[in-house]
Amino acid sequence: MPHIARLDPPSHFFHVHHGVTLAIDLLASDPHFMCTISIRQLCTSIQNSRLERTGRVISLIRFEQQRGFRHQFIVLKIGMMPDDGEAIWLRLDRGPKPENSTPRSSVSRFTPCDSATISSSEAQLLRGPRLEMKAEVVFPVDVPTAGDLRELLHILSQESPEYRLWGNCKWFCSVVQENLTHFYSGELRSGTLSHRDLGKKSRRRIADRFLSVIAPGH
Repeated sequence: MPHIARLDPPSHFFHVHHGVTLAIDLLASDPHFMCTISIRQLCTSIQNSRLERTGRVISLIRFEQQRGFRHQFIVLKIGMMPDDGEAIWLRLDRGPKPENSTPRSSVSRFTPCDSATISSSEAQLLRGPRLEMKAEVVFPVDVPTAGDLRELLHILSQESPEYRLWGNCKWFCSVVQENLTHFYSGELRSGTLSHRDLGKKSRRRIADRFLSVIAPGH
């Protein structure tokens, strides 16, 4: 069975500034290790870390659960430079906080719970309800760095402070896919970019802020 660790700050084991780097080291020594942290902690951990210096987003896959509200999430493959074959898998989810997991209606609004699960195996991240792959993007030329990903996720969390059960995970995934694909000439191998009409105003603000951070290269 995989070793699953919840990394909710504060933690005596994973210091917030070293959590991702230590997780990568543990993945190398234990192929069954898997951990989940908040996206806010992920962004803090990436900054000035080994992952920020050497991590590159190789591919992005968007999945959808085939039951209930059809929850969607993103799985990223991140390679470590130089190209020595080392890679980690990162699953990004948006959902309601646990105390709001059974809202009264699909239009109820709550503070979102954005999480990142780190593993050395893609298969470990895909356990549970039956899934359908909705899109796959690769980055053959202009490769996003882990630092670029951190900037995008930080901006996204600031521009979307509320969670609605219906559509919000789909909006979250669509925004991540859209920005990485557009600004880094991502190649869509399968599927489409869906739900582009969800949250148009915040989507535009996120794209403008992200471009201002990664310019002039883009």
